[in-house]
Amino acid sequence: MTTISSFHGIEERIKRSSDGIQALIVAKTGPRVKEIIKLAEHAHIPIQYVNEDAIRKYEQDNKGVLLLVDESETRSQVDFYSWIHTVEEKPYLVVVLDHIEDPHNFGAILRSADIFAVDLVVVPNKRNVKATDTVFKVSAGAASYVPVAEVANIRDALLRLKEAGFWIYGADMEGAPLIKTQFAQRTALVMGSEGTGLAPLIKKSCDELISIPQFGHIDSLNVSVATGIMLYEIACRHIHKE
Repeated sequence: MTTISSFHGIEERIKRSSDGIQALIVAKTGPRVKEIIKLAEHAHIPIQYVNEDAIRKYEQDNKGVLLLVDESETRSQVDFYSWIHTVEEKPYLVVVLDHIEDPHNFGAILRSADIFAVDLVVVPNKRNVKATDTVFKVSAGAASYVPVAEVANIRDALLRLKEAGFWIYGADMEGAPLIKTQFAQRTALVMGSEGTGLAPLIKKSCDELISIPQFGHIDSLNVSVATGIMLYEIACRHIHKE
């Protein structure tokens, strides 16, 4: 069972679907919470009114309201191999994450993915952060909308993407400057893990390595910030092509 405690996270999860939602737990009824209660009532979600001690048993850090959700239902999950066989003749933007373990980074990446209309986020089913309350808070509810596919093998997923006509761009400090990159209609952006970047075998699986030009004193960007910058550039090129 997963708890969602942020206002945005609760609202967007209810708006997406009531499937998998066990209950809305309420300890305080301020203006924002009252709006959430109305959403829950409209979606026929069970509401439990409890005291503040009782709600802290679920989650210490809360704003007086929590959503209880089955863990398997917390994200918009997609079967990658079914998805890849149904791609249409149009531009696509896919993000592949090579083991992101910080929930703040994962949440921020999902937020950027929603803003820039990413069609799918692919993550490994091991050594990658799961959908947690922190992910929902940081994503501002975007975790409820962005399609996420878990795979056993990232290299195999990249191979399947290539077979479907995707060009694989790996983010790497030694890559070609982002501003000089011409992105394909079917683009897959691969982002490496915090600290170590892309694994050597994953890097070899990429068609092209790209980097963000930097002019300051430190030598790297946070992975979620770098993802947002790259998605902005890619999305602008896709919009221009359309």
